[in-house]
Amino acid sequence: MSVKVAVRVRPYNARELELNCQLCVAMNGPTTILLDIEDPKKNRDFAFDYSFWSHDSFENDENGYSRAIPGTKYADQQMVFDTVGQEILNNAWQGYHCCLFAYGQTGAGKSYSMVGYGANKGIVPISCEEIFKRIKKNPDSHLTYEVQVSMLEIYNEKVQDLLVPVPKRPTGGLKVREHKVYGVYVEGLTKYPVDSYEAIEAKMDEGSKHRTVAATQMNASSSRAHTIIQIEFKEIKNVDGRKSEKLSVINLVDLAGSEKVGKTGAQGDRLKEAGNINKSLSVLGQVIAALADKAMGKGKNAVVPYRDSQLTRILQNALGGNSKTLMICAVSPATDNYEETLSTLRYADQAKKIKNCAVVNESDVDKKLREQQEEIHSLKQQLMMLQQQLKGGVINPEMLKQLSQIQDDIETNETIMQENQESFESKLQKQKQKDEEEDDEDIQNEGIKEHPHLVNLNEDPLLNRKILKSLNQEETHVGRPNGNPTPQIVVNAMCVQPNHAVIRNKDGVIEISPFTKECGDFIFVNGSPITGPTLLNHNDRIIFGTTTTFLVQIPGAEQVEQGPEIDWELAQQEMQKKEEEKRQEQQKLAEKQVHEEMQRKKQELEEQRKEEQRLYEEQMKKQQEDFDRKMKALEEQNKDMLNRALMAEEERKLIEERKKLEEETLQKQLQREKARKQYEDEETMKKYRIKEKNFIENKLQKYLPKVLEVNLIAKELKRNVTLEARLKYVYADDQEYSQFTEENAQKGQIQIQVNNKEEGQIYYWDLHKFSNRYYIIKDLLERYFESNQLLSLPKDQDPFWDPPEARVIGSGFLKLQALAYLMDNPCDLTLVGEHFQCGTLKVNLIPTDETGQRNLSEDIEDGIEPPVEDPSELVGRRFDFRVSIESARLPENLCKDTYVEYSIQVEEKKKELYKTKTLAGAHPNPIYNYDQQHTFDQLTETQLNYLINGTICFKVYGYDENKSKDMKKREIPVENLIPQQQTQQSNQQQIQQQQLDQPTQQVDQVKKQEEHIDILTKTINQSKNLQQQQQLSQQPNKLPSQSTQVKQPIEKFAPNQPTTQPISKQSFKEFEDHTSEQQQMKAKLQQQQMNAQKPRSSSQDRTPAMMSKGKTDPKKGTKKDDGCNIF
Repeated sequence: MSVKVAVRVRPYNARELELNCQLCVAMNGPTTILLDIEDPKKNRDFAFDYSFWSHDSFENDENGYSRAIPGTKYADQQMVFDTVGQEILNNAWQGYHCCLFAYGQTGAGKSYSMVGYGANKGIVPISCEEIFKRIKKNPDSHLTYEVQVSMLEIYNEKVQDLLVPVPKRPTGGLKVREHKVYGVYVEGLTKYPVDSYEAIEAKMDEGSKHRTVAATQMNASSSRAHTIIQIEFKEIKNVDGRKSEKLSVINLVDLAGSEKVGKTGAQGDRLKEAGNINKSLSVLGQVIAALADKAMGKGKNAVVPYRDSQLTRILQNALGGNSKTLMICAVSPATDNYEETLSTLRYADQAKKIKNCAVVNESDVDKKLREQQEEIHSLKQQLMMLQQQLKGGVINPEMLKQLSQIQDDIETNETIMQENQESFESKLQKQKQKDEEEDDEDIQNEGIKEHPHLVNLNEDPLLNRKILKSLNQEETHVGRPNGNPTPQIVVNAMCVQPNHAVIRNKDGVIEISPFTKECGDFIFVNGSPITGPTLLNHNDRIIFGTTTTFLVQIPGAEQVEQGPEIDWELAQQEMQKKEEEKRQEQQKLAEKQVHEEMQRKKQELEEQRKEEQRLYEEQMKKQQEDFDRKMKALEEQNKDMLNRALMAEEERKLIEERKKLEEETLQKQLQREKARKQYEDEETMKKYRIKEKNFIENKLQKYLPKVLEVNLIAKELKRNVTLEARLKYVYADDQEYSQFTEENAQKGQIQIQVNNKEEGQIYYWDLHKFSNRYYIIKDLLERYFESNQLLSLPKDQDPFWDPPEARVIGSGFLKLQALAYLMDNPCDLTLVGEHFQCGTLKVNLIPTDETGQRNLSEDIEDGIEPPVEDPSELVGRRFDFRVSIESARLPENLCKDTYVEYSIQVEEKKKELYKTKTLAGAHPNPIYNYDQQHTFDQLTETQLNYLINGTICFKVYGYDENKSKDMKKREIPVENLIPQQQTQQSNQQQIQQQQLDQPTQQVDQVKKQEEHIDILTKTINQSKNLQQQQQLSQQPNKLPSQSTQVKQPIEKFAPNQPTTQPISKQSFKEFEDHTSEQQQMKAKLQQQQMNAQKPRSSSQDRTPAMMSKGKTDPKKGTKKDDGCNIF
């Protein structure tokens, strides 16, 4: 019998609606279709036993139950149970072991299908209720039924009994053992006899409460735990004093979020399987794959790795043995979760291939009891023999191990036999007495509800509002178990101090205060951190640390507060919203300050203009008066021609002076207008940068809390390691030049920079690797909380350590077009890395004959070979060329163990990678002397097109020798990526440092205007490049020569600064008028700058070196890179 598989798709959640996600799942009968929004031809069909459409077409009745709108295909809870749950119960009634898995990513709806919420009960409660309905309907007096329930959790590869309070649990968890008759079982797992659905419901509620307490005290996440509810169902038949029984064990399994398998299993991470968080799911996938291969006739002798995880060990029978198994896979309908949905469907498609051999578990009770007694007797005989051998002096490790195993087996068998001999009625009576004794806690909880108290909020709705904490005493302390005084509310979470907060109740007025000033940063009331005593009202939300959330409840004030239902997600969103409001307020303040500063400067300009206008009018008036006085004097003194000539000369001088004054005034007006325009542009740019900063913060918002949490964990574990988020631009390196655009030539990626000051090293993790390490590091913290001892790990198991890895120092691109005309292209490529220009690389592409010795380009120059007029002449011929890599100039801190890589396209969509030898040691000027011949046996049209339009990317790799003391941010400043308080401190430190570094007022003025001028200059160069490109495109095609270079706009290759987006083409005209003036101003300011650091040149001021036209060295014939080679 094959494992049956069902798939269920849920409605959109609030996040997916906010993102305006599209639907990527469709269903047609039992077939589930994964839709490719961009290309419908790539839709994927998956055939299962059942496909449940629960995405839309439903309505809620007055009780909140979601039922299908008539005539639609919506599958409600009852329909899912009738299809899946009834089948499980029918199998159990026949005596088969049964198992129901719920699989899918966190938030996909697993718990909703299994347990349900509110009026929408899931498969588990409906099945339990149905069991007792069937028992009551039993008409046969010879049949009796026994039902026992257990509830366990597998978290971090530890098995815990959820029906046992947290303080009474064994530290290392329960052991999983195997019995010859009963198979695999959990030793010490309690089985509670129940006689009604209400009793099962009470036990499940108790288990959920214990899960909540553990999650709060141990900083555990419920979404990373597997929960198994075991219902042991016996049908006992007594005929003529002879007993027989049918046994069925029903395993209802709610697995942890499956996205941990895909998202945290980062490729290339040496600790991919080091953590226990996703080990169970990874092994489960391996077991399913192995069983599926066996069912298909593959790998019949392969060993199925059941023993590699606790989950697969416990469910060994359900996966590949004596069980009828069904898996229900929950998927998200949104395109945002496309990859996770695809992974889940593939998982389910593989699981349906598994075949089990289920049999009815029917046995004679008396015979079974006799067999147990005989086995115990046999084991005791073996034990006596071994003990006699030990007394005789025969001792070896194998014998001691065998002795211990026999003793364990005897103890286990005696326990099982004792349980089987005890009547179900006796077990039930003892359990009821125990429950009555424990009812005092429930009565106490009811008493707490009559007074002010806190109730927990959990991300898992099943664990919501399970813990009550009284606030009726004068002082209630919050903190860790080792606090002094001992806290009444224990919160063993990140950022929570041993003594964290004090809640005081003075005559019904409740207020909370941080124990120390620092603690207030991690106590949030209604989303805002507190700085001192803060009044608490009914339904206020309190967050301790980062996630532990409580709700204030004050009896008698319920009617005052009305609004949406308060849950964990609302409290978290509220905190994030307050942070966003604070950030926006600071942004507005910054923009206001910039605007006021610009207005002040404009006002100063206007006052200066008025003053100059007044002085101009006074001067003109004075000149006119002087002229009139001189003219009148001349008229009175002389009437002859000479005097008239003098008068004409005086008049000419006056006109020239007026003209000069008008020109000076006009020039000043133009300068003022340009200055005003410059201030406006500067204001626009500053506002843009503020918005850009906020854009980056929003983009990183998902990862920064985790980065902060890991930093706090490192501090907690006494590790001298810090993490920083940074934005890195990745350059497109293997696309053809014709395919390059601004969008795909550069792509921003978030990286996590790890500053390991213990080793003096810097590592860079991508987000997949960081996510994997995040959960492994949290695992370390939980182990520390459990043992209260710092762990000493070898380096290969340390998630904070990585071996040194070669990184890309810089990349350079060179067009292959010269080869299509049998011309070489010697060039000093400018290498551009994460921090822009970072060196040069001397390379050459040389067309050769078959031997690789003759340079065909030189033969063409010497007239030995004719030039290639049309590259298509080469099609069908053998084509040889050499790639020569001579030497490089590299930064001194990035020149250790360097080598160069490049790839050549040999066929369409197939490339071969080549690399030079690694130069051991640090070499700022490495000499590679690499020469590699490449051959196309018969040049095809595709290969010719590659030569004409393609590019070759040279990547220089090396090792970073930066030590921890020299670790500096080179991209996004850390103030852009950390909380605002730290940002302000960092900004102040930077301002102070800048003031110290500026010796004169002139240099200070240079620093203020330099950035704006750089932007103008780059923009002007971009405009010129675009104009040159347009002019070239309008000219008729000409045969390229060795001295001709086709210039391309640099923005197609070179990235902009990481925190600044490209200036739009609409801005070109606005800046064009400033070209001459800004170039002169920049030159002047650079001369004034003297010893101040020169501004870093932008890669946007360069154009790519294709068939470069540059200065040629007559001796070597090598073209120098005069700014034409971008990489």
